[in-house]
Amino acid sequence: IRTKRMDDMAESGLASHWSYKGIRHEATLDKWLTAVRKALESPLGSDSDPMAAYYDDELMELPSKEVFVFTPSGELRQLPEGATVLDFAFNIHSNLGVKCTGARIGGKAVSIKEKLKTGDVVEIMSGKNQKPSADWLNFVVTTKAKTKIRQKISEAEFQKAADGKELLGRRLKNWKMDLDDETMAAMMKKLPYKTINAFYAAIGEGILDVTDVKNMINEVRNQTSE
Repeated sequence: IRTKRMDDMAESGLASHWSYKGIRHEATLDKWLTAVRKALESPLGSDSDPMAAYYDDELMELPSKEVFVFTPSGELRQLPEGATVLDFAFNIHSNLGVKCTGARIGGKAVSIKEKLKTGDVVEIMSGKNQKPSADWLNFVVTTKAKTKIRQKISEAEFQKAADGKELLGRRLKNWKMDLDDETMAAMMKKLPYKTINAFYAAIGEGILDVTDVKNMINEVRNQTSE
């Protein structure tokens, strides 16, 4: 005894469960999925590109400007044309996207910027020390990936700013100094930071030394008193 999904998987292989999920059936799409299944199960192309022998077949004309790729377990994922390994990682899970360092496609290691092709079987690689950077926004194409990257960058900057503010506060207390709003405003005019949050984040990252901030405070106050 087996369910319809089990029967479809047994009869039609990796590509079948996408149709099982209730997506509207179209003749062109069904033919295309059949061709994908055949290519994956009995590849005629090279090891690195098992779909190559099918590209000129009319059955392989894509029904839309999208790519259809698989997880190692055979789960089919639909992504927009131009999607990268990083887009795929975020499509699976946000935490996997954040830690993504690359992938293996057809046994070959590729970077997070690698663009995916229909039929690719993608195994995501991750690292616990990996962190999102603003550069990631230059090559991802999915809304989910862009949103999550911006969110993580914002969270990281907020934490750096909190660390920097706490560090400066402790040092100022040791020096028996304070930083009033008027002095801060005068300092910000001299610094390359657009916001006070960015100022504190620079301290938190170690880009701006607290001793230099102390000297600037004294300089601003000396100019004001003259």
